Amino acid sequence: MPTNGRLIGGAALLFISAVALQQCSKPAPAPPPAEALNMTAYVSIREIMTNIIDPLSDNVFDAVGVDVTDKGTVETKPTTDEDWAKVRQGAIALAEGTNLLKLPRRVAPADDNVPKNPGELPPDEVQKKIEADRPKFNEHANALRDEALKVLDIVKAKDSDKLFEAGSNIDKACETCHLEYWYPGDREAVLKDRASRVFKEAPKK
Repeated sequence: MPTNGRLIGGAALLFISAVALQQCSKPAPAPPPAEALNMTAYVSIREIMTNIIDPLSDNVFDAVGVDVTDKGTVETKPTTDEDWAKVRQGAIALAEGTNLLKLPRRVAPADDNVPKNPGELPPDEVQKKIEADRPKFNEHANALRDEALKVLDIVKAKDSDKLFEAGSNIDKACETCHLEYWYPGDREAVLKDRASRVFKEAPKK
């Protein structure tokens, strides 16, 4: 017959196992907010765009295309490992750059509250539109992230045909956000132009 000590020990072991099983079945805790991670935005959205997103997105946009010249058609597409590595660099910058955009920060430097393009709202007005519905702004950032992540799969497959379409989708994601916040007055004209525009087919392999 088992002793009381053995019974108590067995019960304790069962209790510990049950607790461990319960803890394993719990969902992972949500990540702490940015402020808890001591994340600080040091520069504005404009500076993020100018120094990271705009220049490195060209690694994707310029990687593939077709130009019709007087001398004939000139096709551009990645052909070497170095070419594809450059495309990947651009896609990573875009995907991770969206996290920087979602971190609350100024739209432009405090001493530079002027539009950079005709028809563009002043940064302070853009700031108000973003702060009025930040989840919506984050959705736009996430849309850009999702398109950029697709490029990483395209790079793995080295499929230049899909890269052409991916670049178009990234451009639309960017433009949709800009139409919402930076130049909403141009929305109707831009959408009309987009609907009537004739796009060239992706270059064939």
